[in-house]
Amino acid sequence: MLTSITLKDYTTFINETTFDFRKTEYQTLEKTNVANNVLKGALFVGENGSGKTQVLKAITLLLDILLGNNSINISDLKSFYTKGNTFSLTFTFQVDNKEIKYYIEFSGKEITIEKLYLDSSLVIDRQKEKGIITIAEKREVAISSNLSLLKQEYYKTNLDNEPTLIKWFEYLSNSIYVNCLTGKTRVYNVSNLTEQVLESHIEKFGTKEINSFLDNLNYNSEVVYDKNFNNENNKIISENNMIGLRKKGTNVTIPINLESTGNKCLLNVITPLKYAVKTNCILIIDEFSSGLHNSLEEALLKYFFVNSKESQIFIVSHSTNLLDTYLLRPDQMFSFSFDVKKGTQITRFSDLLPKDYQNFEKLYLNGVFNGLPKYDK
Repeated sequence: MLTSITLKDYTTFINETTFDFRKTEYQTLEKTNVANNVLKGALFVGENGSGKTQVLKAITLLLDILLGNNSINISDLKSFYTKGNTFSLTFTFQVDNKEIKYYIEFSGKEITIEKLYLDSSLVIDRQKEKGIITIAEKREVAISSNLSLLKQEYYKTNLDNEPTLIKWFEYLSNSIYVNCLTGKTRVYNVSNLTEQVLESHIEKFGTKEINSFLDNLNYNSEVVYDKNFNNENNKIISENNMIGLRKKGTNVTIPINLESTGNKCLLNVITPLKYAVKTNCILIIDEFSSGLHNSLEEALLKYFFVNSKESQIFIVSHSTNLLDTYLLRPDQMFSFSFDVKKGTQITRFSDLLPKDYQNFEKLYLNGVFNGLPKYDK
């Protein structure tokens, strides 16, 4: 599980900034929202353009670097607000009570430094195009400047079959990114498409499982998968099966491409949510508030936290109703703001030591936790 991220000279982050995802002393929701003393995710709120999505991009950058098929374009990730052309990311994970720490530094379009620690032991040490591996035995290797040495070792040597590192890569490879606004979904383990992506899932298993989930939500529609939608006033025919939604109590089916933004968003997140409950992974959801009703957002989050084991969910949303200790602990809430001299500034709600029975939404809207835009109304 991801325990921290540190960003330096990255996008809107001028100063070195660390996000800590370890549990604090709060007891709220410990049975559902915490696993092995690590938080099962976090919510990022705050003004537009303050850097919330950039944190999600940092996680997906890690996944792209280690699991993507091609070299990564990093030219637009160096902060425009700092001098030089170097930026760095540090990720810390907890796997089987061991700590994995991965540091990667970029200069221009090249990877210049990589360091991988397993507990306190430095097992990968890369400087520019040369690296030293000491997982099983010490050896020197060469590496292209635009590729990750860690990735190269994973695919060439399977990291010398070191069990903790292998389990870590399995955790990362199961991860899923969803953008609710654009509908974009990115998966890193294509062998699991039938469980991660809605259309692939329905093609193999049909609609029964998805509709059962919607029934349990008490949702007002059901999924239909067919070539013919025979509605009262028109008939929609396709050469291939289509996904559509039929409102309960009617015989009208609307193709998903003609549906509301909220319904599209819901269908995009159902299979990733169900997969993350079943399989330990990181689920990254940007623009979670795109079209979903407040109560539906709350229901989906509650479903994840109650049923997941060691998966984590990281969300960007503008829905302040999610700032509720019925759903999230104070240490899972982060607000963002942007300062012209300091760059992105974050406030972890728990750092201000609020009482867990207080109304966090009201406190945030009153400016207590920062990250509240002050528009002239």
